[in-house]
Amino acid sequence: MKPILKDALKSYELAHQLRTWIESDNKKQNMDDFTPAELIEEANAVLYFFNQGDSILNDLLESDNLDDRKHARHEIKALKSFIKKYEVTL
Repeated sequence: MKPILKDALKSYELAHQLRTWIESDNKKQNMDDFTPAELIEEANAVLYFFNQGDSILNDLLESDNLDDRKHARHEIKALKSFIKKYEVTL
């Protein structure tokens, strides 16, 4: 597994989004089919939805449930770290 993919999969929400993409796209057979640019683009999209007021991911961030908020903050941190690490390599 490529290091960029291994790092991308540290985010549960990004990994879930990539699996969903594979299921709906006949051109993608597995995780290794994603280019670095696609991985970063998807990471940015997932991060965007954490900050969108009308998204399920934002609901986690704004939740009354401490575990949900903790999960959301962890995901945001993982996504930002991933983007920062690999965005400069493109």
